[in-house]
Amino acid sequence: MRTCCRVVSCAALAAVLGGCAVLGYDPPPRAISQPPAELALQKSLTLVAKTVHWPGVVEASPVRQAHAISPADWIVCAQSGARDLSQPYALFFNGDTMVTFRLAVQIDECGLAPYAPVPLFVEEPAGPPGPPGPLAIRP
Repeated sequence: MRTCCRVVSCAALAAVLGGCAVLGYDPPPRAISQPPAELALQKSLTLVAKTVHWPGVVEASPVRQAHAISPADWIVCAQSGARDLSQPYALFFNGDTMVTFRLAVQIDECGLAPYAPVPLFVEEPAGPPGPPGPLAIRP
């Protein structure tokens, strides 16, 4: 009799748990902030560049949505133009607020990201001025 009760109890428990699995659990959708604005990116890149003492021009990847286990909604990878002197960093943003930054790890995929110089850090080449503008004829 005891064995029969255990079997029935186990079967009932399995049915309840199985029923929950059939219904499925959908977590509520994650609310994602807006991507950071250009000005917020430039300020954050300036802060990181000064903090980690990057030599040369700073390069950054496009803003993209961060992975699910990251500390924020958006990620930007950045590094010094002198790549042999610096490793890439991952900058995490919720909207215009930089939440944190760290040395990039495998899951950040900064090694696969395309980089471009950040205009704020690109120095204009010194050279002769461009062609003169239109001449104004005065009487």
